[in-house]
This record gives sequence, C-alpha cells and structure tokens, in this order.
Amino acid sequence: MIDLAISIDEDARGRTVVETNQGDRLSAPEWPQDSDFRLVAFSPSAGECEVVAPRELARDIALALKALKPALEAAGRKPDWYRRLRKCAAGARNS
Repeated sequence: MIDLAISIDEDARGRTVVETNQGDRLSAPEWPQDSDFRLVAFSPSAGECEVVAPRELARDIALALKALKPALEAAGRKPDWYRRLRKCAAGARNS
C-alpha cells in the first residue's frame, strides 16, 4: 500500500515513527530528517514502511506500463486504471 506520512516520534532504537493519512503508525528507518511528510510504501500488516521518492515511483509505473503495453494493445480498449497510471508516469523516464 502507498500513503502519505508525517514524522511524529522516534522509537526506542532511535528510528523515526510516522503516521499515515489513514492513521497507521509505522517505523520508518530510512526517513530523511529534513522532511515533514513523504510518500511511503508498506504492507498493511507490517509495522515498518519504506520511504518512496515520487520520481522513482513514477519511473517504476512507466516501466510497468511499457511492459504491459503489447498485451493491452492486443486487447483493444485500455482500462481506466491504465489511463490513471499513465498520468502518474507522465514525464518519467521509462528506460
């Protein structure tokens, strides 16, 4: 899952604890200290998250769409999720 998160505390090991927009509280070991909020990726059952750079996510989406393109073109009409993801990846390098 991805969500926006904000730093709220530190745990006993000195790692940043964040709270997501949905109210999840997670440990964020790689949290940059100069950030107020960041995009994070996590498993809903996990207690830890990974900080995700929006540019990297856009690039990953672009690469995934590039890989899916032949199958989607063969199917004809592209689904709504494809168009949404294409907007997310706009401007990202896909190589």
